[in-house]
Amino acid sequence: MSIKVGVRVRPFNNRELQMNERLVVEMKENKTILFNEKGEKKEFIFDYSLWSFDGFQTDSQTGYCKPTNPKYIDQ
Repeated sequence: MSIKVGVRVRPFNNRELQMNERLVVEMKENKTILFNEKGEKKEFIFDYSLWSFDGFQTDSQTGYCKPTNPKYIDQ
């Protein structure tokens, strides 16, 4: 039996947007990179690193986030 692990970066919620939070995550293939306030980074390898932070357009009627960038992964 094997276990697969995936992580997903979601878009900022309204609270995070109002607080002008900054993005501290970057993803390259199955690598997830986290940056601290000093700009130092830590890298992690997962089976899947899924980007959902941007690269989409929200349908006003359904609320569905339609991909506009091949990097974007929807649910």
